[in-house]
Amino acid sequence: MKVLIVDDELSAREQSKRLLTEFFPEITVCGEAENIATAFEAILLHQPDVVLLDVDMPDGNAFDLLKKFPKINFNVIFITAYEKYALQAIKFSALDYLLKPYTSGEFAEAIRKAQRKEAETDKGLKFNALLQNFQNQQQPTKIVLRTADSIHIIQLEEIIRLQADGAYTTFHVSGRKPVVVSKNLKEYDSLLENNGFIRTHQSHLVNSKHIVCYYKVDGGSLALTDKTQVPVATRFKEKVIKQLEQI
Repeated sequence: MKVLIVDDELSAREQSKRLLTEFFPEITVCGEAENIATAFEAILLHQPDVVLLDVDMPDGNAFDLLKKFPKINFNVIFITAYEKYALQAIKFSALDYLLKPYTSGEFAEAIRKAQRKEAETDKGLKFNALLQNFQNQQQPTKIVLRTADSIHIIQLEEIIRLQADGAYTTFHVSGRKPVVVSKNLKEYDSLLENNGFIRTHQSHLVNSKHIVCYYKVDGGSLALTDKTQVPVATRFKEKVIKQLEQI
Protein backbone atom coordinates (compact mmCIF):
# COMPACT_ATOMS: atom_id res chain seq x y z
CA MET A 1 0.00 0.00 0.00
CA LYS A 2 1.26 3.47 -0.94
CA VAL A 3 0.59 6.47 1.32
CA LEU A 4 0.88 10.16 0.45
CA ILE A 5 1.23 12.63 3.34
CA VAL A 6 -0.31 16.09 2.88
CA ASP A 7 0.26 18.62 5.67
CA ASP A 8 1.64 22.16 5.70
CA GLU A 9 3.59 21.47 8.91
CA LEU A 10 6.91 19.68 8.48
CA SER A 11 6.74 18.32 12.04
CA ALA A 12 3.35 16.73 11.33
CA ARG A 13 4.64 15.09 8.16
CA GLU A 14 7.66 13.76 10.04
CA GLN A 15 5.42 12.37 12.77
CA SER A 16 3.28 10.52 10.24
CA LYS A 17 6.37 9.03 8.57
CA ARG A 18 7.76 7.94 11.92
CA LEU A 19 4.53 6.23 12.96
CA LEU A 20 4.17 4.52 9.60
CA THR A 21 7.73 3.20 9.84
CA GLU A 22 7.18 2.05 13.41
CA PHE A 23 3.81 0.32 12.99
CA PHE A 24 3.61 -0.46 9.27
CA PRO A 25 7.06 -1.18 7.78
CA GLU A 26 5.35 -2.84 4.81
CA ILE A 27 3.73 0.46 3.76
CA THR A 28 5.51 2.76 1.29
CA VAL A 29 5.42 6.52 1.77
CA CYS A 30 5.31 7.50 -1.89
CA GLY A 31 5.49 11.27 -1.37
CA GLU A 32 4.75 14.39 0.64
CA ALA A 33 3.02 17.70 -0.08
CA GLU A 34 2.69 20.92 1.88
CA ASN A 35 -0.23 22.60 0.10
CA ILE A 36 -3.16 21.94 -2.25
CA ALA A 37 -1.26 22.64 -5.46
CA THR A 38 1.61 20.25 -4.74
CA ALA A 39 -0.78 17.64 -3.32
CA PHE A 40 -2.76 17.59 -6.56
CA GLU A 41 0.41 17.06 -8.59
CA ALA A 42 1.68 14.39 -6.17
CA ILE A 43 -1.56 12.40 -6.35
CA LEU A 44 -1.48 12.41 -10.14
CA LEU A 45 2.19 11.40 -10.14
CA HIS A 46 2.24 8.73 -7.44
CA GLN A 47 -1.32 7.31 -7.60
CA PRO A 48 -1.44 6.64 -3.83
CA ASP A 49 -3.78 4.13 -2.22
CA VAL A 50 -4.26 6.35 0.83
CA VAL A 51 -3.83 10.09 1.37
CA LEU A 52 -3.24 11.43 4.88
CA LEU A 53 -4.86 14.80 4.31
CA ASP A 54 -4.75 17.81 6.61
CA VAL A 55 -8.05 19.69 6.28
CA ASP A 56 -6.67 23.24 6.61
CA MET A 57 -3.94 24.23 4.15
CA PRO A 58 -2.33 27.59 3.26
CA ASP A 59 -3.91 27.71 -0.21
CA GLY A 60 -7.30 26.19 0.57
CA ASN A 61 -8.73 23.17 2.31
CA ALA A 62 -8.99 19.44 1.74
CA PHE A 63 -12.34 19.82 0.01
CA ASP A 64 -10.85 22.20 -2.57
CA LEU A 65 -8.34 19.46 -3.39
CA LEU A 66 -10.92 16.69 -3.70
CA LYS A 67 -13.10 18.78 -6.02
CA LYS A 68 -10.23 18.78 -8.54
CA PHE A 69 -10.70 15.06 -9.19
CA PRO A 70 -13.60 13.93 -11.39
CA LYS A 71 -13.19 10.47 -9.83
CA ILE A 72 -11.55 9.74 -6.49
CA ASN A 73 -9.87 6.33 -6.59
CA PHE A 74 -7.88 6.63 -3.34
CA ASN A 75 -8.87 6.44 0.31
CA VAL A 76 -8.50 9.50 2.53
CA ILE A 77 -7.80 9.87 6.22
CA PHE A 78 -8.61 13.46 7.13
CA ILE A 79 -6.45 15.09 9.80
CA THR A 80 -7.87 18.13 11.54
CA ALA A 81 -7.90 20.18 14.69
CA TYR A 82 -11.49 20.68 15.85
CA GLU A 83 -13.32 22.66 13.18
CA LYS A 84 -17.04 22.37 13.58
CA TYR A 85 -18.36 22.29 10.03
CA ALA A 86 -15.52 20.29 8.47
CA LEU A 87 -15.58 17.62 11.16
CA GLN A 88 -19.35 17.38 11.06
CA ALA A 89 -19.34 16.95 7.27
CA ILE A 90 -16.73 14.18 7.54
CA LYS A 91 -18.69 12.32 10.21
CA PHE A 92 -22.00 12.48 8.32
CA SER A 93 -20.26 11.15 5.21
CA ALA A 94 -18.91 8.06 7.05
CA LEU A 95 -15.29 8.89 6.25
CA ASP A 96 -12.25 8.40 8.45
CA TYR A 97 -10.46 11.16 10.34
CA LEU A 98 -7.87 11.86 13.01
CA LEU A 99 -8.48 14.71 15.43
CA LYS A 100 -5.35 16.59 16.50
CA PRO A 101 -3.69 15.91 18.83
CA TYR A 102 -4.02 12.16 18.29
CA THR A 103 -2.23 9.22 19.88
CA SER A 104 -0.06 6.68 18.11
CA GLY A 105 -2.76 4.11 18.80
CA GLU A 106 -5.42 6.23 17.10
CA PHE A 107 -3.11 6.75 14.12
CA ALA A 108 -2.43 3.02 13.83
CA GLU A 109 -6.14 2.16 13.98
CA ALA A 110 -6.92 4.68 11.22
CA ILE A 111 -4.30 3.10 8.97
CA ARG A 112 -5.61 -0.40 9.70
CA LYS A 113 -9.11 0.72 8.73
CA ALA A 114 -7.72 2.16 5.50
CA GLN A 115 -6.02 -1.17 4.76
CA ARG A 116 -9.32 -2.97 5.20
CA LYS A 117 -11.05 -0.47 2.91
CA GLU A 118 -8.40 -0.49 0.19
CA ALA A 119 -10.56 -2.36 -2.32
CA GLU A 120 -13.75 -0.36 -1.69
CA THR A 121 -15.67 0.63 -4.81
CA ASP A 122 -18.00 3.14 -3.14
CA LYS A 123 -15.54 5.99 -2.57
CA GLY A 124 -17.33 8.29 -5.02
CA LEU A 125 -20.67 8.10 -3.19
CA LYS A 126 -19.11 9.03 0.14
CA PHE A 127 -17.05 11.90 -1.26
CA ASN A 128 -20.02 13.35 -3.15
CA ALA A 129 -22.00 13.36 0.09
CA LEU A 130 -19.02 14.92 1.90
CA LEU A 131 -18.69 17.82 -0.54
CA GLN A 132 -22.42 18.54 -0.44
CA ASN A 133 -22.48 18.44 3.35
CA PHE A 134 -19.48 20.76 3.63
CA GLN A 135 -20.94 23.27 1.17
CA ASN A 136 -24.01 23.55 3.38
CA GLN A 137 -22.09 24.77 6.42
CA GLN A 138 -25.12 25.52 8.58
CA GLN A 139 -26.20 21.87 8.76
CA PRO A 140 -25.44 18.69 6.84
CA THR A 141 -28.26 17.55 4.57
CA LYS A 142 -27.23 13.95 3.92
CA ILE A 143 -25.93 10.98 5.88
CA VAL A 144 -24.08 7.94 4.53
CA LEU A 145 -25.19 4.58 5.93
CA ARG A 146 -23.18 1.46 5.22
CA THR A 147 -24.75 -1.99 5.55
CA ALA A 148 -23.18 -5.39 4.96
CA ASP A 149 -23.89 -5.28 1.23
CA SER A 150 -24.72 -1.70 0.27
CA ILE A 151 -24.21 2.03 0.75
CA HIS A 152 -27.18 4.33 1.31
CA ILE A 153 -27.10 8.12 0.84
CA ILE A 154 -30.10 9.48 2.74
CA GLN A 155 -31.50 12.99 3.11
CA LEU A 156 -31.78 13.83 6.81
CA GLU A 157 -35.26 15.27 6.34
CA GLU A 158 -36.48 11.91 5.00
CA ILE A 159 -35.48 10.03 8.18
CA ILE A 160 -38.55 9.53 10.37
CA ARG A 161 -37.01 7.72 13.32
CA LEU A 162 -34.18 5.48 14.49
CA GLN A 163 -34.73 2.39 16.60
CA ALA A 164 -32.12 0.49 18.60
CA ASP A 165 -31.77 -3.27 18.48
CA GLY A 166 -28.75 -4.18 20.58
CA ALA A 167 -25.61 -3.27 18.66
CA TYR A 168 -27.70 -2.44 15.57
CA THR A 169 -29.76 0.61 14.60
CA THR A 170 -32.71 0.61 12.19
CA PHE A 171 -33.37 3.78 10.18
CA HIS A 172 -37.03 4.20 9.23
CA VAL A 173 -37.04 6.42 6.16
CA SER A 174 -39.95 7.97 4.29
CA GLY A 175 -40.75 6.17 1.04
CA ARG A 176 -38.23 3.34 1.33
CA LYS A 177 -37.45 0.14 3.20
CA PRO A 178 -35.80 0.39 6.64
CA VAL A 179 -32.00 0.43 6.66
CA VAL A 180 -30.20 -1.59 9.35
CA VAL A 181 -26.62 -0.63 10.26
CA SER A 182 -24.21 -2.25 12.69
CA LYS A 183 -23.72 0.76 14.96
CA ASN A 184 -25.52 1.48 18.20
CA LEU A 185 -28.07 4.23 18.67
CA LYS A 186 -25.87 6.21 21.06
CA GLU A 187 -23.43 6.95 18.25
CA TYR A 188 -26.17 8.43 16.05
CA ASP A 189 -27.70 10.30 18.99
CA SER A 190 -24.50 12.31 19.43
CA LEU A 191 -24.24 12.85 15.66
CA LEU A 192 -27.83 13.98 15.09
CA GLU A 193 -28.68 15.81 18.32
CA ASN A 194 -28.05 19.25 16.80
CA ASN A 195 -29.95 18.46 13.61
CA GLY A 196 -33.52 18.31 14.86
CA PHE A 197 -33.54 14.77 16.25
CA ILE A 198 -34.97 14.07 19.70
CA ARG A 199 -34.08 11.14 21.96
CA THR A 200 -37.37 9.94 23.47
CA HIS A 201 -36.39 6.58 24.87
CA GLN A 202 -33.41 4.29 25.33
CA SER A 203 -34.40 2.65 22.04
CA HIS A 204 -35.82 5.56 20.03
CA LEU A 205 -34.51 8.70 18.31
CA VAL A 206 -37.07 10.78 16.41
CA ASN A 207 -36.85 13.43 13.68
CA SER A 208 -38.82 16.41 15.02
CA LYS A 209 -40.00 17.24 11.47
CA HIS A 210 -42.05 14.04 11.46
CA ILE A 211 -43.79 14.52 14.81
CA VAL A 212 -47.57 14.84 14.46
CA CYS A 213 -48.75 14.78 18.06
CA TYR A 214 -47.57 14.33 21.64
CA TYR A 215 -49.89 12.18 23.75
CA LYS A 216 -49.62 12.71 27.51
CA VAL A 217 -51.51 9.56 28.52
CA ASP A 218 -49.92 6.20 29.39
CA GLY A 219 -46.60 7.77 30.26
CA GLY A 220 -46.38 9.78 27.05
CA SER A 221 -45.79 8.97 23.38
CA LEU A 222 -45.23 10.67 20.03
CA ALA A 223 -47.31 10.05 16.90
CA LEU A 224 -45.26 10.26 13.71
CA THR A 225 -45.96 10.81 10.02
CA ASP A 226 -45.53 7.08 9.24
CA LYS A 227 -48.52 6.41 11.55
CA THR A 228 -46.35 4.83 14.24
CA GLN A 229 -46.12 5.84 17.89
CA VAL A 230 -42.92 5.81 19.94
CA PRO A 231 -42.84 5.93 23.73
CA VAL A 232 -41.44 8.83 25.73
CA ALA A 233 -39.53 7.47 28.71
CA THR A 234 -39.87 9.28 32.03
CA ARG A 235 -36.21 10.32 32.13
CA PHE A 236 -36.48 11.93 28.67
CA LYS A 237 -39.92 13.51 29.15
CA GLU A 238 -38.84 16.96 30.37
CA LYS A 239 -36.24 17.32 27.63
CA VAL A 240 -38.70 16.13 24.93
CA ILE A 241 -41.34 18.66 25.98
CA LYS A 242 -38.75 21.45 26.04
CA GLN A 243 -37.55 20.55 22.53
CA LEU A 244 -41.11 20.35 21.23
CA GLU A 245 -41.79 23.87 22.51
CA GLN A 246 -38.89 25.12 20.41
CA ILE A 247 -40.13 23.61 17.14
